[in-house]
Amino acid sequence: MSLLIDLVRAARERSGKRRVLVYCVGFETLGELETYGAMDLDGDLDGIPRAEEGAAEILVLARTPTDVRRAASLQSLLPMAPRVVVAVKETPYWYTAPVLSPTPAHRWRALVELRVHQPKQPAWVVEASFSKPVPAGRTLAATARAFGGHRMDAVSGPVAGLAGPGAAHWRPGDPNAAPAPLTGPVPDRFGARGADLVVRAVGEEPPPWSGAEPTGETTGETTVDRPVAELMTWERLGRPGGGKILENGVGDLSEPRTIPPVDTRSVNPMNFITVPSLGTADLSSESGRWAITCDGRTLTSFDASGRVTDVDVNRIRQVRALHVDWRRSHTGPAAALRVVTGLAAAGVPLISEAVPRWAGALGPELARLITSVDEPALKDDLEREEHSIRLRREALRVHGVRARWEQLGAPSAPVPTVSVLLVTRRPEMVGFALEQLSRQRGAEFEVILALHGASAAHPGVAGALASFERPVTVVEVDKRTVFGNVLNQAAARASGSFLLKMDDDDWYGPDFISDLLLAHSYSGAQVVGMVPEFVYLASIGVTVHREQITEQITNFIAGGTIFSERSAFEAVGGFRPMPGTIDAQFQHAVQAAGGQIYRTQGLGYILRRGNVANHTWREPIGTFLRRNKRQWRGFRPSALMELPPEAP
Repeated sequence: MSLLIDLVRAARERSGKRRVLVYCVGFETLGELETYGAMDLDGDLDGIPRAEEGAAEILVLARTPTDVRRAASLQSLLPMAPRVVVAVKETPYWYTAPVLSPTPAHRWRALVELRVHQPKQPAWVVEASFSKPVPAGRTLAATARAFGGHRMDAVSGPVAGLAGPGAAHWRPGDPNAAPAPLTGPVPDRFGARGADLVVRAVGEEPPPWSGAEPTGETTGETTVDRPVAELMTWERLGRPGGGKILENGVGDLSEPRTIPPVDTRSVNPMNFITVPSLGTADLSSESGRWAITCDGRTLTSFDASGRVTDVDVNRIRQVRALHVDWRRSHTGPAAALRVVTGLAAAGVPLISEAVPRWAGALGPELARLITSVDEPALKDDLEREEHSIRLRREALRVHGVRARWEQLGAPSAPVPTVSVLLVTRRPEMVGFALEQLSRQRGAEFEVILALHGASAAHPGVAGALASFERPVTVVEVDKRTVFGNVLNQAAARASGSFLLKMDDDDWYGPDFISDLLLAHSYSGAQVVGMVPEFVYLASIGVTVHREQITEQITNFIAGGTIFSERSAFEAVGGFRPMPGTIDAQFQHAVQAAGGQIYRTQGLGYILRRGNVANHTWREPIGTFLRRNKRQWRGFRPSALMELPPEAP
């Protein structure tokens, strides 16, 4: 805390007798910061200064970037000030500097100085000075966006109201959220009600809600009450009558919607390690709370709320597996469930003999997965990663912020639309390619089939199209047209907000498209794809599992897996009008334009290599026999492909 104390002291010296306000987030105890009047953004906010009040300087001190995102949901509470400092005590090693990206809006024109520095690893400090007082929350929200790669921080669905201590845990990373007093109302917003759905963090006897209805409105806000962390401790539940808390609706833990969500933009599979250096660790009680220990060493511990941060995940990435000891779970059941769902969303391989009856909020499938494997099975790197992927899929989809608000009653978000660009010169391969697409689940998509020098009247094409049940648009292109232009013509006929380039001869697992959508949602990258980790060398009948680093920002993904936002595709002009190397050209253009490419796990894709002359990427077969983890005779897909060994 010494660094943070020094920042506060420096601010007070600069300001003299003028007012300095200090806000903290992510710290269980404020310690010496309390002597400087520090306010806890995770605590009771009813008594903090009003947003219209001013100060000479405002400091927001956070423990991790995850905590900065939660604080950003409360940004509208911060007063005006001509100087704002946001400091983060600890960041994972792979985070880049949080360089803000000011815009003409939100009074950034008053910015006169911006300094981003790392006074001491692993801390980062953002200092912004303005020519006049501006809303300090804007700097806080911009810092959160900077840590997240400058992607717009927004959660689809209704405007969220947040009331009560710790309510921001329910809506992390949403600067559009509307904080309110515990008894209401949410302040009006531009002549309309301030929120559509309000989550209140309440005690055992929630006070009445006095939500006011703006003029012309016929309905007020819908409120959902959830228990404050202090109410859900084992100590409180163990008192006489404590069991009623779990039965009164407020403290019910039978469904996922009864615990705060995982901030999946911060806690996710990024930087998953496929070959860890540590053995199995234990998630068990230490000094009254859950901690992760391995070989007698504590790697990280979790606070009373049960929140999992990006720093916690970074500290345990080298662990092979994590055994959950439910019998010694820490402060309370809700906190325990939050820890487990957060770790699962990050892809930490969890194992447990049994899940207690009170842990229904995990959801039945996540509970099943945690108990589906044992420690010996996870000694194999491939089986370990397969287990991790199953866990992360379920946790990200069921316990993310968007999913949780839909479970609370928010309208379902529009289903993302994907257009698959499938180009082929070989009409005999159309049936195989469409078969791979017919296996896809968990995603809505259309197919743009570009026949490059072939005809839709070919028996192989006509028969495959007749049995395919998804929407298909067929485009016939002259065989003299270069490959890049063929793809661009296909893209011009597409209607999806995402474009996905697939090859006609590769194998794709049934969750291939849904996995790409998931990776896009948590990575913030404009382009997502997989790497050719599994390759079937058809000419010699050998499957190789290549050594690859996945779940990271990269500069290369396999051409048959390029998944791009439509806006990014159009921003770089699509594919170059060339016969070959178009995949590399496209990826280079995206990065040159300031976009990011993310490489997710590669177990849902198998690259087929036959005669070199039949591929636009003409690497010799020897390339795929080097740097391999292992290789097998015959066809050997990952279990996630859900293909029989005789598939070829």
